[in-house]
Amino acid sequence: MYTYIVVDDESLIRKGTIKKLSSISDRVTCIGEASNGREALTLIEELNPDIIITDMNMPVMDGGEFLPEITKKYPDKHIIVISGYKDFEYTRHAIKANAVDYILKPFRKEDLIESVENALRLIEDSTLMQKQLVSNKAEKENAQYDYDITMLKNSILGYHTTELRLTSEKLNFINDTHNLVLVTLHSKSPLTEETLQSFLKENGFGDLALYLQHIHNQNLGFMILFIPQRSALGTRDLCSQVIRSLSSLFAASHTITSFGVSESHSSLTELNEAFMETVKALNHMEVKEQGKTYFFNQITNTSTLAIEWTRSEELMFRIEAGMTEEISSLLEDLFHYITELPTCTLYDAKNYLFALADQTKLIMTRYFDQVDPNSINSSVQNILNTMFSLKEIKEYYLQFFTNISKILAEKSVYATDNTIEKMKIYIERNYQKDLTIEFISSLLYMNRSYLSHLFKEKTGDTFINYVNSVRLLKAKQLLKDTDKKLYTIAKAVGYDNVKYFFRVFKRYEKVTPEQYRSNFRQ
Repeated sequence: MYTYIVVDDESLIRKGTIKKLSSISDRVTCIGEASNGREALTLIEELNPDIIITDMNMPVMDGGEFLPEITKKYPDKHIIVISGYKDFEYTRHAIKANAVDYILKPFRKEDLIESVENALRLIEDSTLMQKQLVSNKAEKENAQYDYDITMLKNSILGYHTTELRLTSEKLNFINDTHNLVLVTLHSKSPLTEETLQSFLKENGFGDLALYLQHIHNQNLGFMILFIPQRSALGTRDLCSQVIRSLSSLFAASHTITSFGVSESHSSLTELNEAFMETVKALNHMEVKEQGKTYFFNQITNTSTLAIEWTRSEELMFRIEAGMTEEISSLLEDLFHYITELPTCTLYDAKNYLFALADQTKLIMTRYFDQVDPNSINSSVQNILNTMFSLKEIKEYYLQFFTNISKILAEKSVYATDNTIEKMKIYIERNYQKDLTIEFISSLLYMNRSYLSHLFKEKTGDTFINYVNSVRLLKAKQLLKDTDKKLYTIAKAVGYDNVKYFFRVFKRYEKVTPEQYRSNFRQ
């Protein structure tokens, strides 16, 4: 029987976590609870649990302090981190602590069970490996080989960055290899490590190519090509020959597979650099392309396509308003739009969606102090580096945006039933954008004419006048408090045409912007 403890400052959440794991209580049981990291360290010392399930945002000692302490004192413990989007910056602590998983709130029971089962498998694998290391020579070699394979995978993904010396006899030849090329394979069907490695060996590439399955993604794999010091074929030709051979295997099983090829590298310590090159190569495939080979050194177009999806503002509104049901149909529309763009690459799509995700972080800052909009979310980027089809990207972002929307559902300022109040809030927050009564009426699912009439009836003012009054209030603040150029201020408050800004300002304020600034500073 394996054991775990739960660390969270809220008792109800701790009890809920334990309840979610009741269906596997015959394999793993809770032996303790702690309300913060300091209490947890005492529990770990006393009870020695196999798994630690911890929140990040806690009093006394939070996850940022707790995880380094566990890593230092108990490096073999298996950690599952649970945290809300507002604590997303804690991801780097989880990565440093070699956490088994990082679960984003709100999460399903099945997500937690899957993470715990992954931890149990790692414990069992570790136990098995330890037993193998003390067995006979053959078993020891197998254990060393498995260890070397794991270290190579970790090096490719950037989890192991120091010098790597392989210990198994089977892979000892790699230590003396002068050059290597990494090929990343992405398939619509699961790839099998044993099958592909056997195929390479049977076709005469056993001493030249090593196939490795991605740690978590069955549709992603890596092939390291070891280039002999003296080879009849050049590096490019050798890569093409091996890939053609593999392509025949995939074609026989009707498996569509894409290949990303790195430049030549001289050391195993450069495997992660090579992996990033293959990611860039695969990202340059067009969204409708599949089953081709992409060489990093053949990338010529480094510019990004300007994606101008007209419903991005609507998506942001639906997310902030907690309207989760609408998000799915909006993403369907977005991905349909992307597929219809000529020459649109995976990089273009990923870049645009990453930018949308950044906008949601800005929204989150209005509700949670812990969110830093300027930080780079390395966790999201690492996930995107394993996705090379629009289907995968869409499924990921559907969950991503839906989770944020659920978090905001109760906190959103748009939760009010007052239609006019919603309009005022939206104008106040988006005055710098192109605002029209037609667009806002579409957000609120109302008739344009009726909404315009209702706004005038309830406020005594027209929609246009109200928008102008908000913009001019912001403009006057900038004129008073800054030395910004007038065209900069005009742009900042929603007027692309500086002459039109002048006319509106004078009509409402009876003076020009320059006169207003001058009068205020006299």
